Order: sequence, then structure tokens, then C-alpha cells
Amino acid sequence: MTGRAPGPPAHLRLADEFFLVAHNHDADAIVPRLHGTGIDLGLAGALLAELVLDRRLQVTEGLLVVLDPTPTTDPLAASLLRDIVTEPPHSIRIWLDYVSQDARDKVGSRLHVAGHLAQVRTRKWWGGPAVRYRAVNAEMALVPEVRLHDLLARPHALGIDRISQEHKLMQDATLAALAHATGLLSALLWFHGPHRARSQVDELRRALPAQLLDLANQTEAAVGDAVLGRRR
Repeated sequence: MTGRAPGPPAHLRLADEFFLVAHNHDADAIVPRLHGTGIDLGLAGALLAELVLDRRLQVTEGLLVVLDPTPTTDPLAASLLRDIVTEPPHSIRIWLDYVSQDARDKVGSRLHVAGHLAQVRTRKWWGGPAVRYRAVNAEMALVPEVRLHDLLARPHALGIDRISQEHKLMQDATLAALAHATGLLSALLWFHGPHRARSQVDELRRALPAQLLDLANQTEAAVGDAVLGRRR
């Protein structure tokens, strides 16, 4: 999956891309590539990062602070912003824990409403209905993954100035940082070699604005704590 990636599907936001990248689209229904905690916290980090990219939030000394309370045009982002506006400033970790509780359902629903995912109704093994998803267009669902491969498979002369000026590049770099933070990157880029992929991710992370890097770092710490907690 190297080579020039096609353009992104319309209206895919950062959390949408993380959701698609975190699932395999080869089967009749999407299959997770990562443990549930990693997906939930990665999506939470992506949803919060969307509001930073939209210039609604900023990170100040580890706290999420409202920069602009004006609702976004995206209903899910606007709903999350309302929750944050009504609270005093809390740490990134508190918001990650809160948002991760239902991030998977909400982002999956957003992709479904936008026409990127279709529902597949099945039954749970103990009885009762269950809803899973499949990509409406598997080729288009793979576009974020192809872009990620393209970003990390070859050297790029990136700097904070260029990333700050190109919104899509900043979103791609943030996606790479969150994929690394959750452990998803190793599942995606196993054939590139871990050293090369890590070198490219480190370059991207250095070029990210500090508040997006802080979000990625806090997401990584939250995933690590959750994994350690399950082993105790």
C-alpha cells in the first residue's frame, strides 16, 4: 500500500479516519485490528483533536480550555464541545476517560449517517440482536490507511510551519501520532520494518504543534495505564 494515495472521501474527520484505519475491511463486517481499549481511547483522542483542529479548544498546561464556544457544523463535535463548555477546565486524561466511554458507538454512527458504513444486523452468541458495520465502499474506506502508508513509507521534509499551514497534512500527522500512541501503527506497518516506521513517526511528532502532540502523548499514557491495569 505505498504510492500516491487517492484523495480522501468527503467529510471524513479525524476520528472517522481513525475508526476506519482501526478496522479491517476484508470481511462481510468490519473487524477490529486493535484491542477495544486502544480503539476507544484513540477515538477519544481523535475527537478532542478535531476540536483543536477546528480552533475550538486549546491545550494549556495539560488542561483542555475552550478557545471558541461557537458550535461546529458537525453534530458530534458540537455535542462534545457543549459538554466541555459547561465544565471548568479539566485535564486531558479526564476528558479522554469520559469521551472514550461511548466514542466507538458515536463515531460508528456518524460514519453510518454520512453513508460510509452500512449496518449489518447479527445476533449475539447469548441471544439478542447486535449491530455491526461494513464499509459501503471498501476501496474508499481504505483511503485513510493508504494515506498513512504514503506518509510513513518515504522521507518527508516536514516542519511545524508547513504542517501548521496545511490542515489536511496536520490531520494526517495527528492520525499517525494517535495510531502510534494506541499501538495500532505496528499492526498497519509491519512489513515496512519497525525502525523505519518509528523514525518517520518521530519526525512527524516533532513537527506537530505542541497541543496536538500533548494530546497524543496523553492518549498513549492512558492506553498504557489501561493495559497495565488489566494485567494486575
